[in-house]
Amino acid sequence: MPGAGLPKRFWYAKIMISLFLIGFLFFLAYSYWRTELIYSGYENVIFQKYYLIPVVGIVFWSAVLFLRNETQLTIVLMTKSIVFSLYLMEGLVFMLFPLSSLQALAAKNAGVYFDSRSKLEVIKTLQDQGVDAVRSVHPWALINELDFSEAKKMTLLPLGGMANKTVVHCNESGTYAVYKSDRFGFNNPDFVWEQKVVDWLLIGDSFAHGACVPEGSDIASQIRLKTGDNAINLGSGGNGPLTELATLTEYAEGKKPKRVLWFYYEGNDLARNLKKEKELPLLMQYLESGFSQRLRERQSEIDTQLLDYINQNEQDFKSVDFGQLLRLFHLRQRLGLTRREIDVEPLFADIMSRARDRVRKWGGELYFVYLPEFSRYSGLVKDHATYRKHQAVIATVKSLGISVIDIHQDFFARQPDPASFFPFRMPGHYTAEGYHQVANTIVIQVSTLHLQ
Repeated sequence: MPGAGLPKRFWYAKIMISLFLIGFLFFLAYSYWRTELIYSGYENVIFQKYYLIPVVGIVFWSAVLFLRNETQLTIVLMTKSIVFSLYLMEGLVFMLFPLSSLQALAAKNAGVYFDSRSKLEVIKTLQDQGVDAVRSVHPWALINELDFSEAKKMTLLPLGGMANKTVVHCNESGTYAVYKSDRFGFNNPDFVWEQKVVDWLLIGDSFAHGACVPEGSDIASQIRLKTGDNAINLGSGGNGPLTELATLTEYAEGKKPKRVLWFYYEGNDLARNLKKEKELPLLMQYLESGFSQRLRERQSEIDTQLLDYINQNEQDFKSVDFGQLLRLFHLRQRLGLTRREIDVEPLFADIMSRARDRVRKWGGELYFVYLPEFSRYSGLVKDHATYRKHQAVIATVKSLGISVIDIHQDFFARQPDPASFFPFRMPGHYTAEGYHQVANTIVIQVSTLHLQ
């Protein structure tokens, strides 16, 4: 029979080629499932591009099957060597050069103290001192872990955190951000909910939340300090547009704030977050007028759910994200290859128009605050208008009649060294001074827009 006398090394090559083909076929089926079934309600051009990878792979390895046995073996061995080398480098980067280690090294070189303890160690130290301390838990952590079947069954999605706790958040500048949560688990002094008039209300992700800076350095606190007005911060790490619309519905409508600041972070709001959020039917229901989970009445239930989540995932502080390792995330991050493309899809415009209408319904004004990421100031960006579809995003929002405050244009682009407003000039959140300047810019721009 043909091929019966082939040496084992040639059979090995053919088996490996077959496995590569099967893998790319599964990848093609997965791409179809995600694009045509999960995202069928709204066009998703970005995910359709992933068809290209499995198709090229299938064509390539199918062609290899028709080559000489020696050539097949050479290609298989070369492929194995390349893949092995990439994953070896990924493992080394993950173990020896995590971003926190690079920040600690930069701090040492700058003569700045850097707390190298893990978040779990910080929490346990506080608990030993009698402090009721917990880790920060955000809606994104719950959403991101759901598979499609779990997402369809979800009946309660907390949008705040645990109430009245000492929350240990993150460390990028040298010391951990620690704050006392309010009655709904947000980063506010609790008295903000007692005041009848709400002048400012902030909706957004970790930048609105006040990630990785000392308590009182967040944007809402700075606005209170600058204006003397009451400001409520509803930001939470990882929030995207749909989660923000849900948060606006649950917590803002009852307070009827005069000004709502909707923070948009170009790094992931459309590139990552909205893509996952729209898989969750519970979140999609917030597009319907009148839908609510009644979260303000369910805080005890939320606290129980989040405490269970924390207890079940306590070791996550030290766990390995094998999905990131599989995608070579840490290696690509160091090489600057993790940037996702932006798709300004119709769902985004739909969300913004509904937010505008809901705020105007109670007589408030919605402001869209565009926040830039570190990579914009890395020296590699040539056209700031097209980077992250900056111009297209702003044009979409302006076409809806929503006022825009462009923090890139109104502040960072005017600075001689914009990267200095990021801790140790590395990717991450803004420094305390950066948050201070953002708040100052917002107050000035809102005043200017009001006079126009």
